[in-house]
Amino acid sequence: MRLAIAAHDPATTSETFIRMQYERLPCALAIHGGPVASETRPGGAIAPLRSLRGMAETAWDVGVRRTRWEGPQTRELARRLARARIDTMLVNFGTHAAALLPACEAAGVRIVPHFHGSDAHTASVVEAHRAGYRDLAARAHRVVAVSRHMIGALVALGFPEEKMRLVRCGVDTGRFTPRAAPPADPLFFGVGRFVDKKAPYLTLLAFRAVRERHPRARLVLAGDGQLLEVTRNLSHALGLDGAVELPGSLSHEAVARHMLAATAFVQHSICPREGPARGDCEGTPVAVLEAMICGLPIVATRHAGIGEVVEQGVSGLLVEERDVDGMAGAMLSVCDDPALGVRLGAAARTAALERHTAERYVAGLLEALA
Repeated sequence: MRLAIAAHDPATTSETFIRMQYERLPCALAIHGGPVASETRPGGAIAPLRSLRGMAETAWDVGVRRTRWEGPQTRELARRLARARIDTMLVNFGTHAAALLPACEAAGVRIVPHFHGSDAHTASVVEAHRAGYRDLAARAHRVVAVSRHMIGALVALGFPEEKMRLVRCGVDTGRFTPRAAPPADPLFFGVGRFVDKKAPYLTLLAFRAVRERHPRARLVLAGDGQLLEVTRNLSHALGLDGAVELPGSLSHEAVARHMLAATAFVQHSICPREGPARGDCEGTPVAVLEAMICGLPIVATRHAGIGEVVEQGVSGLLVEERDVDGMAGAMLSVCDDPALGVRLGAAARTAALERHTAERYVAGLLEALA
């Protein structure tokens, strides 16, 4: 197999699962940029206006045919795929795969889209790419999804069930190691983008009840996004400034350190019902899997893939979406009974080591690409 791996933005290589693909799969050509591609490695920038052939194609496509600028980029990418003798392309995010499908077909390359979350669930995204998804459903070699919940959503969109492959993201067990023991005072840790589906403010509201019973309890929510300032303001209004830390984006190493110091991992994910994020869901959050590898009990919602990897009462405590009182009760359970947290965390680590390592993720991808 001569494999190309595509990501819509070079910055996404900082995302754990994409970096893992480039490092551990036999990648012969890395492709970045959108809506088609702006560069390949090796090969450099895709800039049609830098060559006579590209200028001619651009003049014909844009100036005469009045078509979109992506035409010359698509043809140049197809030529690079052919020169590199690529036969299979793994494309992160379904939206990007739809844009790359014409280049793959022109070069005779099998395409395998890897869906991750909002690309399969957000109503506005799905509607905007409905035609492209219809083509992908018909022509993709296989389709990777990260939860059974996502597979159901994609099948409902017309993707053939026989093409679907469930491949959950994996964790680097060298970077995320088991904690020695829970801290003396309760410390809850969560990490993720501050966006609607993560609902960090609901975690904050649940923590307020914990703080009332355990005055030395603390909460750290790491990450950045449009709801960070809202969450910061709410923390201040609730009188939690000394108990809540919102450090912004952290390195993978810093995330691992915080997990080793925590009592439990918390995440109150929801599916937004209104607005531009309507329908958006998690896949299977990588941070949940990382926390499990660290031996942390998970306190979270029964949302999308979370309930598929966390077993209620065995490896974590799950509540319904938007049930703030229920989440507070679950957090209090691991505060009031440290032995329960240790038992849940040990089971979480065992399950994650069996099913959610980097090695399992790479093996699943190789099977889907074969």
